Amino acid sequence: MNKKIVLITGASRGIGRSIAMKFLEEDYIVYGTYFENEEKINELVNKYGEDSFKKIGPYNFSNTKDSFKLVEDVAGVEFDSLVLNAGTFSENDDFVNFDLEEFNKVMNCNFYSQLIIATKLQSFVKNGGNIVLMSSNDAYSGAFGSMSYSISKSAVVSLMKCLCVNYGRKHVRVNSISPGAINTDMNTPEQEFEAPLWTPIERIAQPYEVANVVYFLSSSESSFINGENITIDGGYGNVSVLLKDEIERTRKIVGYEWLNERMASLKDGDKVYCLDTTPEYGWINHPLEEVYINEHIKAIERNVLIHRIIMTSEDKKETILNNDLIKKTLKESGKAKFIGVISEEDVKRFNKSDFPKIGKGFEIFILKDGTKQLFIDSFINDDSMGYVIENEMMIDSLLEVFEKIYHNIKTNKIEVYKFK
Repeated sequence: MNKKIVLITGASRGIGRSIAMKFLEEDYIVYGTYFENEEKINELVNKYGEDSFKKIGPYNFSNTKDSFKLVEDVAGVEFDSLVLNAGTFSENDDFVNFDLEEFNKVMNCNFYSQLIIATKLQSFVKNGGNIVLMSSNDAYSGAFGSMSYSISKSAVVSLMKCLCVNYGRKHVRVNSISPGAINTDMNTPEQEFEAPLWTPIERIAQPYEVANVVYFLSSSESSFINGENITIDGGYGNVSVLLKDEIERTRKIVGYEWLNERMASLKDGDKVYCLDTTPEYGWINHPLEEVYINEHIKAIERNVLIHRIIMTSEDKKETILNNDLIKKTLKESGKAKFIGVISEEDVKRFNKSDFPKIGKGFEIFILKDGTKQLFIDSFINDDSMGYVIENEMMIDSLLEVFEKIYHNIKTNKIEVYKFK
């Protein structure tokens, strides 16, 4: 069986290198271009062999002559896939001192190379083949600098759509991808250190994560995906700085440090309403959880009025009832208004509409002076134990949930588990 063949531009480093390695591992013959990094491209030749990895170049796609030269060099090869990845970036794209020559170098590499190669090699892409173009999530935002990069990548998306509708009759699919911050040698400090702060999953991507998507788009697994641009940015493009700032005025992410300090600050007459859940409950053996429980016990000794309900499922019941930290809490909290362990199944039965609102649990702090704070549990890690919210409507809503469950405990509808 003949091996499939792919052309990958910019294969010597970064995303292109990872794409090349992915196709090589999938037993493709890879034609990989390079410009200045011949040593890096030779590493791929040595690792995979000249029969599998065919080094071509050097090509400087900032000069359109090299794009046409590449076309001449590979004309006649029947490709299953083209992955047009080569790109460049300029930080000298100044709006005040605009330099058209600098602008055109970026456009030539990022846009015109993809246009030239994709059109001039169209006859050498097999029926049923595919083309993947490289855009960027910068294509969707106005650039404060480096506008050539944003404009060139935006043009790539438009090019992809044009190629898609024209190449479809050949059964050649054309898609593009738009990576966000990726851990490559093109990283800026802003991408590496600041992008995670605005990315919902709080990190940047590794090159192989982009390579996997490119390979998917080039495979039969994506046989009906055509004319699509896939953004690979961890959700970064969905974040509104304005909306994030607005919510963080009333909600902040906190860890054990905040929770322990909050408990330690409570005084005579303050109140706490705490509803713990136990989906995993691995955190109860954490050393900082013991600090928290000790602060909880000290608060009771200072006449802080604490209501604490620990809700557990049937399969976690024995684990919770035999846990030393839970036993200690119950034993040394005699002055508390209520502390006990109840059944999740009972809550679902007697407080059916309230159950979904509980989530992973919450704590409501009501100070003697009327100040209210809500801590919503998340238990992501030590630094992200949950959210602090001061929205009174939300606080009152969850306080009502707590009191309705507490009422069913007092009226014996919901059983309180006894320790053996």
